Amino acid sequence: MHSNISTKAGMEFMGRLHLPQCQSTNDEIQSMLTLHESSVPEGFVLSTGYQTAGRGQRGSLWQSEPEKNLLFSLLLRPDFLEPRFAFRLTATVATGVANALAEICPDLKLKWPNDVYVNDRKLGGMLIETVISGNSIDRAICGIGLNVNQLSLPEQAISLAEISGRELDTEDLLRLIYREIMLQYLQLRQGNWEGIRRNYLKVLYRLAIPAWYRLPDGSRFRAVLKSITEEGELLLICQDGEKRFRFKEVQFET
Repeated sequence: MHSNISTKAGMEFMGRLHLPQCQSTNDEIQSMLTLHESSVPEGFVLSTGYQTAGRGQRGSLWQSEPEKNLLFSLLLRPDFLEPRFAFRLTATVATGVANALAEICPDLKLKWPNDVYVNDRKLGGMLIETVISGNSIDRAICGIGLNVNQLSLPEQAISLAEISGRELDTEDLLRLIYREIMLQYLQLRQGNWEGIRRNYLKVLYRLAIPAWYRLPDGSRFRAVLKSITEEGELLLICQDGEKRFRFKEVQFET
């Protein structure tokens, strides 16, 4: 499928819908695709003021006060990507978010696999759901949630208002994030994965830092994060050599 994404830096939404409330922005876009697949363009954005059933990675819930934060999903059609390179899309979207927030959050880090952190506290998260067709990714619904103006948060979370000391306009912020994601996505389409990968690693949480990790059985071990593999695995240097871990096979200890 030919992409209709503009190559201009000042990108406008290819389609836009805001709902005061919905179950999940990812689910809403999926419903739209089910009913009218061809009428939902690449680059379409659906946002909401409140999600009644927002999801994180592997089903964890996202908690947000109404109209305080940024909750949206973006439709992409990366049919140039093989399924085994799905992580490239994750890194591309995450790098776009990091670039957009760099001025407000100079200490921002991307925590593998899908969280946005500032000073060891969670600022937001991403959930990318893909549909495979043959040997390519037919479409991807990229859900993003960021704490923006919410000040009442768990101790382990943080918001942009807390960081900047001021309330932010969520619509302006959405436009900025959208532009930066799409610029990175254009780079991916044009074959500049290595450039994206370098920028992703620059802001990777705990890169090259000795830290504690936990396995599903509760056992702990100390290791150094070396990199992320092409398949999106965490590459750790452990006492007994390098090891690779897939999503949910290891946890960061805080």
